[in-house]
This record gives sequence, structure tokens and C-alpha cells, in this order.
Amino acid sequence: MDSRKTERSTKISDSIPGSLKQRNRRKTGPSINSFSLARELELPSKKMSGLGALKTRYRPFICPLDLVLSQIPEGARLYDIGCGSGALPYLALKLRSAEVAHGYDISLEAIRSAKAFDVDREKFQIVHMHPQDTPPPLHGYDTVTMVDVLHHIPPDLQDDFLRKTIAQMDSGARLIIKDIEGSKVVGAFFNQLHDLLLAREWVHHRRSQDIRKVLQSMGATVSQPVLRWTLWYSHFQIVALVP
Repeated sequence: MDSRKTERSTKISDSIPGSLKQRNRRKTGPSINSFSLARELELPSKKMSGLGALKTRYRPFICPLDLVLSQIPEGARLYDIGCGSGALPYLALKLRSAEVAHGYDISLEAIRSAKAFDVDREKFQIVHMHPQDTPPPLHGYDTVTMVDVLHHIPPDLQDDFLRKTIAQMDSGARLIIKDIEGSKVVGAFFNQLHDLLLAREWVHHRRSQDIRKVLQSMGATVSQPVLRWTLWYSHFQIVALVP
């Protein structure tokens, strides 16, 4: 499979605030792509079972984790909201030298799968939380990620969840949101099928520009969205600096 065909990346705009542009120049390394990330996850996924193993092993081909990693600073104190089995925190420890990489998920199965990662348990902590208890306190973390979480939240609660997340973060911390681009009908349709099949859930996609406006209304400095296609899924990523 040619990664250039499966991962066509298009910038919606090159206009990025100066405070974000400098960090955008950080690189994850010359060989960071879907294939290299899948290789990093191969051994841990073999220690998992069932659907969790498959989702962890092949997630880089569906979700552009390399795009997310490119915005995680070296040595970050990372918290991943809705972290699943912990693949992104694990990769941040290995490839971005994260000082700590913590996260939570509402799936007990995902939390059990996270035990397969052979890493320092002080640096790598994945906990279970109930939806009503989220988001947790995020003070002490300079980078917070939210990857494919927003579209699982009911539409009337999404903006409030973002506001609560920003309120829990330290001033100057960065929030990285990667989700499905709602303006791309075909890509959103295929993701809807994906979630109906795997999660048995009807999800709610948003336009990236709408999310950007919500974050700006909270005083955050927000980058322009970046659009990325993987297979038939349309993704966007935005980075916000907390005021």
C-alpha cells in the first residue's frame, strides 16, 4: 500500500499564529508514518486480545497519529482524553520523549488492553472514568490531546465539554484536537458506518471551523485546521493555546 495515496494531507490554510508556528517546525523524525507507527505497536498489540488488539495494531492506518505526534513537543507532560488502549501516550513516550503520558477512557476493555504496554508505570498511567466525571483536572500538563472523541459526545454537550476542558487546563498549555471533518460528506459517512459497526453508536461530526470558533470564543489562540485523508476517512486537526 502506498502511504502517499492513503494519506493525502492538505492544509486548509497556511495562516498559523506565530506562537504555534514555531512549534509546528518540530519533527517527529524522518521515518514517522503510518507504517512505522504500526510497527511500534505490533509487539504490544500481540499481548492484547480480541478487537482491542486489532484496533491498536492498525489504528495508524485509519487515524493520522503521526499528525498528532508532530504537535506534541519534546519532553511534554501529556494527557490524552479518551485514550483507548493508550497507543498515543505510548508513542509519545517512545518518539517524543514525553516526561509523562497519562490518559483516561470510558471503556474498561480499553483500560485492560493498556496493561500490554511495557513502560514505566509512573510515566504511563491509563485510568477508567465514567462519562459524568469527565473531563478530569488537567493542571500540571502542558499538552492535552483529544483524538476522535468529540464526535462521540452528544451534539448539545460538545461545546460545553470543550469549555470544561479549557477551564481545567493551565494557561499556556496546548490542546490538540483531531477529529472527523464534518464538512466532508463522504468521509464523514464512512466514519459513521465505521462507528456503527465497531462501537454500535451513532456519532455526531462537526465542521472544524465551527470548533475553531468555539475555542476562540474562550480566548484561546487557535491554528487554522489541517485536513488529512486516510483511506476513505476525512480528518482535521487544530491546535489551541489556552489563555
